[in-house]
Amino acid sequence: MTYEDYKDDDYEAIEPFELPEPFLPIEPEPPRPIFLPPINDPEVLRVLAVGSKPVVNRFVHLLHRANIAHYAEWTVLIPTPNPGEFMRMLTKRILLQPDDFTSR
Repeated sequence: MTYEDYKDDDYEAIEPFELPEPFLPIEPEPPRPIFLPPINDPEVLRVLAVGSKPVVNRFVHLLHRANIAHYAEWTVLIPTPNPGEFMRMLTKRILLQPDDFTSR
């Protein structure tokens, strides 16, 4: 049966969906910069690992196994302008202690 066959029955038929004209595809939003709101005023530290894919990934996993930084805290591999070179970045919040400001 087609839609036309159901249209004359006793119940309400669902109208076929048609796209409005003109159909405009939804544009994705541009990426937003990473904003870290202050939490008890910690300092923000960024660590950048640059090298070949294997060495950068090995470094990230070594820090993960040493419980320094979870591997999910790092960005994905990003190619650099140099051929065969990639980077990953880690952002950490470091709470400073009063004695961090005294000279040693």
